[in-house]
Amino acid sequence: MSITRPAAAVALLTGLTLLAAPAHAQYYTQSTWITPFGGIYLGGSLNSVNSSLANSIDVGSSFTYGARLGHKFNSAIGLVFEYAHADPSVTIAGGTANGEKLSDVHTNVYEGTFNFYFGNDPNTQGYLALGGGADNINSSGSGSNPGGSKTYFGTVFGLGGQKFFNEKWGATLDGRYRWVNVNGSDSVYCQPFFPYYCYAYDTSWYGSGEITLGVTYKFK
Repeated sequence: MSITRPAAAVALLTGLTLLAAPAHAQYYTQSTWITPFGGIYLGGSLNSVNSSLANSIDVGSSFTYGARLGHKFNSAIGLVFEYAHADPSVTIAGGTANGEKLSDVHTNVYEGTFNFYFGNDPNTQGYLALGGGADNINSSGSGSNPGGSKTYFGTVFGLGGQKFFNEKWGATLDGRYRWVNVNGSDSVYCQPFFPYYCYAYDTSWYGSGEITLGVTYKFK
């Protein structure tokens, strides 16, 4: 069947089906699966010590996409690896530079979590995800600012649900929040145009969120 509905409608219907549809799939205690996904990246903020120029440096929201590869050891626990990419923009909030765009950034997330599953129906289960990983953040440069790339390490917490419609195919709805240590006392962003202000962060932690919907294929 060809896909003709808008992506938002498909995501909504799939999410509702994930929660409401009856289960008919054969269940395997152990399974290995892959989930390509798409969704929204929810950027966070870094407070600025340049209070007259800016109250904070805000990372915006953007589309995100990626994939997860998981192995379920039994009905209660599994191990999952994720890659995700997003391209948010960075702007100034508050102060004399309020609303000023600083740059575009490209984020690549590499992380692993232990998934703890719950639910009476083995084909329709919720899960709690706990783990950690690395966020690689690339900023686009212009003018006198060449941009750059940094990798930060942190933790992740997630909640989700997984529904299998038959022996192979299912859907996964996932939400997660990440904290990475940006070593704030040493982090400075300098805007690439006159008057070339620099903004120093007064925090060591940056938080971001992710809400995604994916199609899951079970190898076994």
